[in-house]
Amino acid sequence: MKSTAFLSVFLLSISASTALADRVASREEFRGRWSRDCGVGRTCHLDIDDMKSKRTVQITFSINGKDANCKWSVDAIYDSGFGGPVAKDPYGNYYFYLTRHEDGRLYSSGTMLSNCGPQPTDQYFTSDAQGLVDNREVFDHNGSAMTVDPSAGTIIYRDPKKSISNTIKAGAVLFKANAPWDPYDDKTVIRGTAYVYKQGCEPAPYEVSGHQQGWHTLVLKGRAPIREKTGCRVIDYRVNGNSTLKFVSWGD
Repeated sequence: MKSTAFLSVFLLSISASTALADRVASREEFRGRWSRDCGVGRTCHLDIDDMKSKRTVQITFSINGKDANCKWSVDAIYDSGFGGPVAKDPYGNYYFYLTRHEDGRLYSSGTMLSNCGPQPTDQYFTSDAQGLVDNREVFDHNGSAMTVDPSAGTIIYRDPKKSISNTIKAGAVLFKANAPWDPYDDKTVIRGTAYVYKQGCEPAPYEVSGHQQGWHTLVLKGRAPIREKTGCRVIDYRVNGNSTLKFVSWGD
């Protein structure tokens, strides 16, 4: 959000002691769309995206319905002291924050941007997306859907594309890292073992390494195994189509 947008709004300073949530929720628990009835045939929404960076949470407010169609977005910081995302003005003052409550509702307190008209200081929203798939962990790899789990250090086939589905089944491991990695860290080298599959043969392992290119893209490279034409035996390691493994998040 540009600084000029902040200047167009009355900012309310809120003491940290007023952030009274039933519990401290993780940043992932705020993800998705939250809604409330604004009255007069209108619905207010908060769309919360925690995938922008390791600390930043993007909050988009919108109103839909009778004679209304507007929205604005702002970047907030997840603050465990408040128990949720906190939006600040350019001077570091709090102007609204979000917390989760035991009944599952999302609570907003403070002064929001006035682009869509004045809003109540205190608002409660309910989730629209309890059953949505967490697309942040689902990546595309050459047309196959993969589950990328940095904390477990694994990349697993979730839904192999049709052309390889007779050889590779859901749950097959494509990559096992030597250690868990941080998807927001572009500098650290990720090392581990990848596998090439051939029908009727055991998976052939080979060493690969690479980096995150933003949280949404992972590229690994290594000299891939070459099998004998009529069998399973590995006879060489070369740079070929299996040498570069690229994974792009569905949530990008």
